Amino acid sequence: MAQKLAESVLFFDKQYEANLSSAEFASALTEDLLGNRISGKNKSLIMDYIVHGISAGSSQIELISELINVLSSTSTSDPNWGGAVLHYNIYNATKIVNHLLGDTFTAENKTVVIEFILTQMKAGKTFGEMIVWGIKTLVDVDHDNPVWGNAAKMFDNRVEVSRYYSVDKAGVATDLATLQRILSGVTANPETIDVAKAEIDKLQDNSCMRIQHNNEFRLDEVLRNMNQNVLSAAKEQKFA
Repeated sequence: MAQKLAESVLFFDKQYEANLSSAEFASALTEDLLGNRISGKNKSLIMDYIVHGISAGSSQIELISELINVLSSTSTSDPNWGGAVLHYNIYNATKIVNHLLGDTFTAENKTVVIEFILTQMKAGKTFGEMIVWGIKTLVDVDHDNPVWGNAAKMFDNRVEVSRYYSVDKAGVATDLATLQRILSGVTANPETIDVAKAEIDKLQDNSCMRIQHNNEFRLDEVLRNMNQNVLSAAKEQKFA
């Protein structure tokens, strides 16, 4: 599940205007995802593929996910794609380390963790497995640990705030960016838990802050679909 979320459009953290032409979208996506880390010839091939995909009815989201999946399943030693894959892996590792550790780690210590993640991925681990490793490390470590302790406290505090929103308040439709800002304000300081809960209460009392049910990304919907797919696969295997 962590791997699927890491390959989602949300994790890529880019949005493109719906009114872009197929050529404009192809150029923007190729530049953002690949930059100058592949040859000009391969870049042209990818852009042509995107343009043809749009013409054939594929959506922006589908094409982004498809290209991300290609990078996620390609080795950094690939002669054509290796540079782009390494750049993407560094981007992902840095992003998850910053989210999980925040300012509880020095920049130097974060670099050590990022390098560890990249080394493990080079040895065959998936990025999803390394996300699980990072979370499990924070769950298992002693809060008095001189290196990881404050990160563990911050993680526990953010889990408490997330549980408050998802379980206690049964929240399902509040603007994702707003929730991310609230959660990023939760630190190792337990007082920030009450501040975040108060902000969530305000959001739920203010109907204008709720998103309309359109094409916005919904994490709960993604997880529900994943669970349904797992259940369907299990049923097929049972009755095969």
